[in-house]
Amino acid sequence: MTVKMYGLIPPKPGMDRDEFHDYYRHPHGTMGQNMTTMRGYVQNHRIDTNRLPEMWNGFEAVAEIWLDNVADALSFRDEPVLVKYLIEDEPKFVDMDNLAFFAGESEVLTSGPAQNAGLHPGDELWNPRTRPFTVKLLHFINTDGNADWSRDDDADLGKRLGAFRHTRALPLEAMHGDNPSFLGLQEFWWPTRTDFHRAVDAAPDALQELLDRAGSSTTFLVQAERFI
Repeated sequence: MTVKMYGLIPPKPGMDRDEFHDYYRHPHGTMGQNMTTMRGYVQNHRIDTNRLPEMWNGFEAVAEIWLDNVADALSFRDEPVLVKYLIEDEPKFVDMDNLAFFAGESEVLTSGPAQNAGLHPGDELWNPRTRPFTVKLLHFINTDGNADWSRDDDADLGKRLGAFRHTRALPLEAMHGDNPSFLGLQEFWWPTRTDFHRAVDAAPDALQELLDRAGSSTTFLVQAERFI
């Protein structure tokens, strides 16, 4: 299991969409990538697709952060770089009243493309850790969603969706207690948006099943941009 934190970011009211995304990349991301307890940092920027209903619930980006342990997650808001630079910078581009956080223990269900399975060599060699940009489906299960959203065949469903990589996270009890911001999260990776479109077009029933299992979710397609 890996300890991860996510910040779901709604834009500051009245801010242009492109301006929001660019400000988040720089200067905010440039400062943020220097946080001392962070072991990985990805910015997820929402991108348009006509394969999903409008389920992003006002969020345009998601910060994704890897940490060594639960203690670092609990003390994250005290991290020196965050305190010195980032907290005062957030209101310049974020709707602070509607910012949401989720901390979870992430489990890898499918680590990467199947090997020796007749895939295109480019697909077989793909690895998100070596790519600055990938495309992901972020699927946060809302608190009014189905309690049984997570099932034994989740990995099989991800394979039906054609995802190159698939993870699942449950709320970090030490941070959320009995009141998590979301019931959980599933992440699905593809190299490009075109690959996502091809995959879901080939198995539209799988995408609908994913959404139906959740009951209520915050779900959107993003370009994942790796800083660390």
